[in-house]
Formats: sequence, structure tokens, C-alpha cells
Amino acid sequence: MEDLDNKAYRILAVDDDSTVRDLYEGILKANSVLPGIPNFELTCCAQGDEAVEAVKRSFKEKSPYAVAFLDLNMPPGPDGEWTAEEIHNLDPRITTVVVTGYRSTNASNVEQAARFSDKLLYLQKPFHPREIIQFATALSIKWRAQKQLLTMQADLENLVEKRTAELVRSNRMLKIEIVNRKRMQQELQQSFESLKKAMHSTIQAISRTVEMRDPYTSGHQQRVADLAKAIAEQLKLPESQIECIYMAAAIHDIGKISLPAEILVKPIPLSNIEISLIQAHAQAGYDILKGIEFPWPIADIVLQHHERMDGSGYPQGLAGENIVFEARIICVADVVETMASHRPYRPSMGMDKALEEIGKNRGVLYDPRVVDACLKIFQEKGFELPS
Repeated sequence: MEDLDNKAYRILAVDDDSTVRDLYEGILKANSVLPGIPNFELTCCAQGDEAVEAVKRSFKEKSPYAVAFLDLNMPPGPDGEWTAEEIHNLDPRITTVVVTGYRSTNASNVEQAARFSDKLLYLQKPFHPREIIQFATALSIKWRAQKQLLTMQADLENLVEKRTAELVRSNRMLKIEIVNRKRMQQELQQSFESLKKAMHSTIQAISRTVEMRDPYTSGHQQRVADLAKAIAEQLKLPESQIECIYMAAAIHDIGKISLPAEILVKPIPLSNIEISLIQAHAQAGYDILKGIEFPWPIADIVLQHHERMDGSGYPQGLAGENIVFEARIICVADVVETMASHRPYRPSMGMDKALEEIGKNRGVLYDPRVVDACLKIFQEKGFELPS
């Protein structure tokens, strides 16, 4: 993945007033920004057609702009509306902020500015330097996150194609594997389109990709995510934390994508070496996710979902409060779903045994609050794992 952290974000400022352009220079130049604010590389233009040419050059130089600040009226050249449309046609990923001196008391000006409201951000002159810094920082980080998500999707697609080819070569049921590969490619294409709309769709795509490699545990991550979400709701956690738990649970086994397919579908108990390889999936999942800027610590949760309260888990042997709470919830959901489901090397142990396991080890292996919430939703509220 491209390292964007050490690069300056490119900002385009367009205004026919040289005083305003000087203000942008003073606010956004690297030696003027506050500590902790990213670096910006600013290009100033006096007219709209000049700005359009700057965007064209950015494509040739493979150095696109993240944000464009546009004045609405820039005589004698094209106005901000024309400029915004041209820039959007050239690069739809640039976020455009209309900066205008129009006041709400002028009805015609309000009507003109309102035409932008469905696709552009709006900032009133005179602006405060902090407003420009906040717009530039937030929109640049958003631009970077979108680029990282697209890169991640491409990397995952390449990795899945490679692993699928290995499965095809090693599996005697060649025709079945070819069908699975075509279905995987179709779902990846659908996931790529939905990635542009929301991070949640990306999480679902990753989960499906992992579980397609192991038909015996297909749907495992989704069932764990549903159960973990129900436990979190029973605990009355904040909505944002519940969403974090659901997303992390939906890809908690993403590290298994690095494992040989033969181990995942082996119909007999695993050897000690194979068990060690399986246990490495938590670290592998962390390594895949750590460079992605989620709004929550998804990578740490995935890393710790096999830790136990008494320190007997893996890969770090963490104990008690040193394990993030979200991982403790996914741990219980993972144990219950795994025991209650069929595996290639054993039949289902049943839901009663699964609930007995977490109850018996309440406060020893599993967080007591999480165990209590899990038992309550099954025994009192009639929760059932989806088939």
C-alpha cells in the first residue's frame, strides 16, 4: 500500500482576489500550520480556467489534488459553478468547497449558491483561518482513507486470486473449485462497487472472501458478528462501540487467508505444528489490518480475540483488563458459535454444551459481564444463531 502519511496533501485554492490568495498561502503553507496538522502543498489560481488546467497537469504528474477551495464569482473568467463542474468531470475524488461572500439577505445570491448544496460544501466569507485548516485537514484525511480502501480492495482481490489458484491446483474436484472461483470473482466485483459507498460494505466483502476458502465454516464470521452484536446490545454499549464490535467480529478470522487450504478443511484432528499455524492467524489478521485507518481499533481487537482472562490465550498471553473489552465480547461469541457448529473433524457439540462451557469458565477464561449477557440473551430472550 502506498505510504501517504509522509506526503503533503495537495490543495487547490481559486480566487480572483490576490488578498484572499495570500490568506490561503499564509494559512496552509507548511511553516504556518499548527503542530499535529498535516503538511499541505498549495496551488493558487486566479481564474477558473487556470484551475482546470492545474487539475489536468496533476493527472499527467500523477499527483492529484485532495481538496479545492473555489470562489463563486471570479470575473472576468468563468464562475465557480463552471469551474466546479469541470474539476468534478476531470477528477470526481476532489472534494470542492465553495467559498463565497454572498449573504443570506440577498435572495438571488442564496438561490445561486443553493445550486451547489447537493454536491459541494459551502463556506461563508470572511472565513476564519481555523475553518480553512479544519476543512483542509478533514477532507484530505477522507481523501486518503478512500484511496487506502481502494488500494486495500485491489490487494485483497490479488491475494484471493492467488489463493484460489492454489486451491484449484490442489483440489481433485476441479470443476467445483472453478465454479467457486467464478462466484468469488463475481462477489469481489460487487464488493468493489459497494466499497465506494461505505466502509461497512468493505467489511462484509472481506468476511465473505475468507470464509469461501473453507466451506465447513462458511458463515462462521457472520454468525459470530451477529452474536457479538446481540451481546453488546444487551450490555447497553454505545451505538458506535456496537458497530465497532460487529465490524471486527465480521473479519476476526481474516488472518486465515494466509493459511494453507488443506489445513482449513482437514477432516481429522490437527497436529501440533498445524495448530501453531492456525493460532498464527490472529497475528496475521493484525498485520493485514494495522495499516488501515478505521475509526476504531479493529486491528487490535482482531489480534486479541483468542486471549483469555487468565492469560492462557494467544498470541500475547494477555490477561484481564489488558485485553480490550471488544475482544472479550468477540471471544465469547466465537467460542459459543464454534462449539455449537459442525467442524470437519467433529460434529456439533450443541448449544447446551457451548453455554455450559462459558458458564463454567466465567471469570476464569471469559469476562463475567460478557458471559452473563450471553447467557441472558439465549436463556431469557430466545436468541438463536442463524443457520
